[in-house]
Amino acid sequence: MHRVGCYPPEPRQHRHHRGEAARPGPRNEGAPVVSDRQTKELLCELLRVFYTKGWVSGTGGGICGPTDDGHLFLAPTGVHKERIQPDDFFVVSPTDGSVVVPAVDPSLRPSECNTIFCTAARIRDARSVMHSHALSSVLAADRAGEDDHVAFERLEMLKGIRGLTNRDRHLVPVIRNTPRESELVDQVDAVLKDDRFAASFAILVADHGAYIWGDDVWEAKRHTEVYHFLFEAAVARR
Repeated sequence: MHRVGCYPPEPRQHRHHRGEAARPGPRNEGAPVVSDRQTKELLCELLRVFYTKGWVSGTGGGICGPTDDGHLFLAPTGVHKERIQPDDFFVVSPTDGSVVVPAVDPSLRPSECNTIFCTAARIRDARSVMHSHALSSVLAADRAGEDDHVAFERLEMLKGIRGLTNRDRHLVPVIRNTPRESELVDQVDAVLKDDRFAASFAILVADHGAYIWGDDVWEAKRHTEVYHFLFEAAVARR
């Protein structure tokens, strides 16, 4: 297994004035240049870490990250996520999810998350998205009941989400599950355009999991860790 230390350093933290966090902004200025190979290796490492946490077990979940030329690296579907290698990634267009470069192994298929990831990329400029099947995300979504969101507040870890403070009441949308992941697109599109959820970098899917993103891989990693803490706290406080 690769060591985390072999990857490029994390980019500088985003700094926004309090009112600037309504929607994700441009990618980090001054972020270190990361090669496509390094990006794929980092995505593989994160999948292994997330697997140990139970977020992508049983071949579930998914991840994507940016290519140097504006496309997205997309993990394959139906495979054990902790065993994915750099050559297993597809390159897809964020415009429509079409495959630009296939995986080396012709038996692999693009992730079912493809259309969801590309929708987040188009509407929120998400350059890296993680799909979690964590139990905590399913249980946190249950807290919405008949509502379309869950509120998180009075938690120090809220500060780990770009633009938030520990005094904020943070709304995360909850959408209803469908038989196929691609059928979630209309709901995802709607909540990403809903001003009530403009500060959210996550969507909960009832009885399913969560989508969490950032404007680079490191921000997506941080947001993924923070949101899972919030999910666990919400369940524990119930």
